[in-house]
Amino acid sequence: MTTAQLTPVTIQNPVVVEVHDELSGPQWCSRFPGSNSTNTLTPEFKASCDAFIAAIEAAGGHKNISSTYRPPERAYLMHWAHKIYRNGFNPANVPHMNNINIEWVHTTHQASVEAARKMVYGFGIQILAQDTPPSLHTLHMERIAIDMSISWSGNLCIAKQDGTMVTITTTPRDGMNLQLKEVGRSYGVIKFVGGTQDRPHWSATGH
Repeated sequence: MTTAQLTPVTIQNPVVVEVHDELSGPQWCSRFPGSNSTNTLTPEFKASCDAFIAAIEAAGGHKNISSTYRPPERAYLMHWAHKIYRNGFNPANVPHMNNINIEWVHTTHQASVEAARKMVYGFGIQILAQDTPPSLHTLHMERIAIDMSISWSGNLCIAKQDGTMVTITTTPRDGMNLQLKEVGRSYGVIKFVGGTQDRPHWSATGH
């Protein structure tokens, strides 16, 4: 619960009223929207991503971008919903963030966890490892990160940034492929260094 100070028009003495925070739940997932377009990345990282993606598609691969820029408010909601649902974090201990009047504690603990679960699925982050919630200080906020799934069938003959052709014959045929990671690095798009904890994540630094 928060408080707000209101000044009536006819009575000039300030009046303090209680403003009840809104309970957590899936309705929060559509607020503070992020982006899945490379146009919202920094110019330099956008150019790197666009070139890497062009190389993937020219080679016959497929990509699906799920996230580029992410506002800090969205990162906050994703982080704590995941912590409550997947990590057993006490919703009563979630810190407040300015401009987000959300109440994580429902009438029962089960209801609190269920609301967090619906948010996790609403954000599409249920595939993350149980001990790895979305970061509160993600590079998505700095516009130098991209989440995307990549796939292909058979061998993938793809160009590195300098034009050198690489034929990827190994598996898996997705963004976790070691050869593809090296191709991405040549463009300045670096696969997340934390292994399988965040499978779709690429960035300018690998974090």
